[in-house]
Amino acid sequence: MDGFARIIELSRRRASEGHLGLWRQLGEMIVLRAFHGVGPGYYHTAGFWRRELGWGDKTGQVSASEYRRRIALLNPAPYRKLSQNKIPEKAILALFGVPTPRFLGRLEASRGFDMAGRPLRNAADLERLANERQAMRLVFKRLEGWGGKGVHIPVIERGPPMTSREPDDSNARSVQDYCTEVLWLDRGGDWIVEEYFQQHPDLSAINPTSVNTVRIWVIDRDREGFQAITAYLRIGRGNMIIDNASSGGIVAPIDLASGRLQPARDAHAEHNVYPRHPDHDAPIEGIELPYWPAVQKLAMQALSVFPGLRFAGLDVAIGPSGPVVLELNVSPDREGAAFTDCPSTKLLTTD
Repeated sequence: MDGFARIIELSRRRASEGHLGLWRQLGEMIVLRAFHGVGPGYYHTAGFWRRELGWGDKTGQVSASEYRRRIALLNPAPYRKLSQNKIPEKAILALFGVPTPRFLGRLEASRGFDMAGRPLRNAADLERLANERQAMRLVFKRLEGWGGKGVHIPVIERGPPMTSREPDDSNARSVQDYCTEVLWLDRGGDWIVEEYFQQHPDLSAINPTSVNTVRIWVIDRDREGFQAITAYLRIGRGNMIIDNASSGGIVAPIDLASGRLQPARDAHAEHNVYPRHPDHDAPIEGIELPYWPAVQKLAMQALSVFPGLRFAGLDVAIGPSGPVVLELNVSPDREGAAFTDCPSTKLLTTD
């Protein structure tokens, strides 16, 4: 009942703002749910109440189950693990010369090694690596993670003694305590360690605390080859170090032709829109991303080197010298289509 009341309240609000009337919205929701499997929450997240959006745009979205089915056809299960585990993913990209943030090692209590083949299994090994790299920050990622979960980017104070702390936490821990309390190294923690990637100043100006990354959907079409089909910039909020919308960030659709940002919005049914950053008023709408043609080319190259995969949402970061690939998502959130007004029936068609 609470969910139904919320949908009614949101629909009334949109009608009062001059969008489609309440009963028109409710009628469309019923039809879309009954015949297309698209629920009321998705209706509001995608902004289907807008008068300028045609009925064909709304019926062009598929249900969650149909979306999963289509992705399974494009990306057969035996090939998905190649990109879902960050070690083989990183290895394949490196093998074909696709730029990524610098890999420093795997931190794990019994099998960890750094890039030089030396043990990387405890706090002492990690201190040695941080000292050798003169690192101010390191990036730790779980071997398998999503939605920004399992990512830590501590601030390193080399001391002596060396300490580590989370960016939003004033509590500085010893490296030993950090390994135990945050990385759970004594309880099965298994991490790849990367060099912190310094983003382009234009991206820092939008939000400085997070590396703000492009999520770009790429598909291998039979007759036309690899194509970028939709994209948006993920932007952190407040003191977030990650930019994922599922963790509270906002997203700005990108015009594929120009690389220009449209107003950002959140990932909630409220569909709040932000031409400027809601926390510090930095411009978003109209900003043109640097290296945009190179971003698209790199994303298509990255998908092309993975055998058996024909579709992915790629996360690309842009630095002062150009873009790098952070990771591939072989089953990106269906809401990516809602964020960018792209019918998912067209997105997953290969002919």
